[in-house]
Amino acid sequence: MKALIIVDMLEDFVGGKLANPKAQAIIEPLQRLLARAREEGWVVVFSNDAHQPGDPELKVWGEHAMAGDPGAEVIAELAPREGEIVSPKRSYGAFDGTGLDEQLRERGVDEVVITGQHTHICVRHSSYGALIRGYEITIPRDAVCAFEGVSEEDALEYLKATYGATVTTVDELVGAPAPVSA
Repeated sequence: MKALIIVDMLEDFVGGKLANPKAQAIIEPLQRLLARAREEGWVVVFSNDAHQPGDPELKVWGEHAMAGDPGAEVIAELAPREGEIVSPKRSYGAFDGTGLDEQLRERGVDEVVITGQHTHICVRHSSYGALIRGYEITIPRDAVCAFEGVSEEDALEYLKATYGATVTTVDELVGAPAPVSA
């Protein structure tokens, strides 16, 4: 059983306090992948920053995605549906102190498709959490993004080399044909 984990596609990270201009480019591929995951009955997870005052990460990034604030909400284009897992996190990794592993095990998940932001931080830490818990890891390169100035290829290569992640594309996952080059 697969789980689609969408990391930090939140108001504060897409257009708010810590807006990442590169996030806009992954919304459409994420919508297609999310539609396919729902159609095929994958477990769908939204792993979202939901900080409390005093969380260590706030010392690095300042106040953002505070639990209960609008900035901590998933963007409307990817809104969770009833029955999907909304997993608040207080640090980078989707599995760190969230109970996500137990929720996935209860549903028979053995493979995670990790998407969202940021390839070199939260996607990376979430991938490590998946690795040490024994999940197969897939990363669609067109459904993740890093910050401006960070090499996306280096971040993806790290996930492959260090965590054994399979790096693919949304089209490969949803079965859409690749565009023909002219």
